[in-house]
Amino acid sequence: MSAPVQEHSGKKHKEFEVVINGTVLTLDHDTVTYEELGQLAFPGHDPQAMFTVTYRHADAPHGGSGTLVAGESVKIKKKGTMFNVRLTTRS
Repeated sequence: MSAPVQEHSGKKHKEFEVVINGTVLTLDHDTVTYEELGQLAFPGHDPQAMFTVTYRHADAPHGGSGTLVAGESVKIKKKGTMFNVRLTTRS
């Protein structure tokens, strides 16, 4: 009798469920950047576009709520981190 073949390498694949503008998405990493959120919320947007990004229920200080600006990132929880990403008009 032979041992059963395992189809995984022993490394657990982690998934993180986030909500961006009301849409549930699954990410394979625990840190998300301002730039990545812009791309997820508005695929194919103008690279010069600016966003207003707020978050709730993140793995961060201040109760897990705050804002992100260009160049920043936030660590997300396995489930329940929420983001609002809005295009910001420039004057």
